[in-house]
Amino acid sequence: MSIGTTIKKLRRDRGFTQEQLAEWLGVSTNAVSQWECDKTAPDISHLPMLANIFEVSADVLLEINIAKNKKQADLNNFTVKYTELHLHGRTAERLALCRTMQKKYPNDETVRYYLMCALQSGYMDECFDEIVALGEQLLESASMEYRMGAIRGLCFTYLHKGEKTEALRYADMLPSMEDLHVHVLEGSALIEHCQNYFWELCNRTYLYMKSLLDCESARYSPQEKHAMWRTLYDMYGTIFSDGDFGFWHERLAKIKFFMAMESAKDGCFDKVLDELEEMVIHIEKHSEITEISHTSLLVNKVKTNGIPKHSEETPARASLRYLIKQEGLLKPILQDRRYLHIKQHLAAL
Repeated sequence: MSIGTTIKKLRRDRGFTQEQLAEWLGVSTNAVSQWECDKTAPDISHLPMLANIFEVSADVLLEINIAKNKKQADLNNFTVKYTELHLHGRTAERLALCRTMQKKYPNDETVRYYLMCALQSGYMDECFDEIVALGEQLLESASMEYRMGAIRGLCFTYLHKGEKTEALRYADMLPSMEDLHVHVLEGSALIEHCQNYFWELCNRTYLYMKSLLDCESARYSPQEKHAMWRTLYDMYGTIFSDGDFGFWHERLAKIKFFMAMESAKDGCFDKVLDELEEMVIHIEKHSEITEISHTSLLVNKVKTNGIPKHSEETPARASLRYLIKQEGLLKPILQDRRYLHIKQHLAAL
């Protein structure tokens, strides 16, 4: 709708004549007629007066609000669709969706952020420069989520490229671990914030544990590594005391896999079989999840939005692939009935 059409509609809605409007604005009736026929447009100096007469904002006259609302609706639909594709591991479709939105809104930071995330999912080599450019732009965002996401994205992209000095530069940009929210928030907001901390603690502690145990310089023995993985596994059980692990079942399955491999290095093959069977139980429970609702006291207010998938490969198939890759460690049990059943079970899930 043009500004002339908008003026005509507002004038008629309020029962004004062209003559009245012209008199109030100090212009000729012909001028108003010319505006409403879109032959000319009002001078910008008339906009405040028109806004006052019609009791609307100047944005309405210029239809800025309408355009903003349409764009916001597009962006909302985009993020919902992107999340849905992410939950199903459909990486190529995520990227295609972002490219479509990029053509429509090339300067929008929401589109830039999700495009950067999509490119990081398997396209770091061919799109390195584009990821860096998007990340650098997002460092100036007013959104903390986008700024922090850009820092992480740039750090991991440079790390993938082997440029550790640059990766470290971005890693140093993250704020300290001090959390001031616990001093400021109250009521339900404080409860949610604290519970999200315990929930996120599971994610962060796993990352730190795996990084520590993968570090050759640490020189932990298989027994020590097993004990540390066991400690982490028990920590999950403490936080999710009701066993309501939700999609952390996949993470617990990985921990059990790592424990089994350390048991194998230590020659404890009965323990290997026990731990691999426990791994399968967690994978089974993960595959049965349709929605997540926590009841454990430390996390019973946490809200989760679906079950994200990093690829279309199921956790069961991924675990089977990891297991077969490590069969050099498992030679004494490769023909064991329990081990063969574990592989068959994973293949069937």
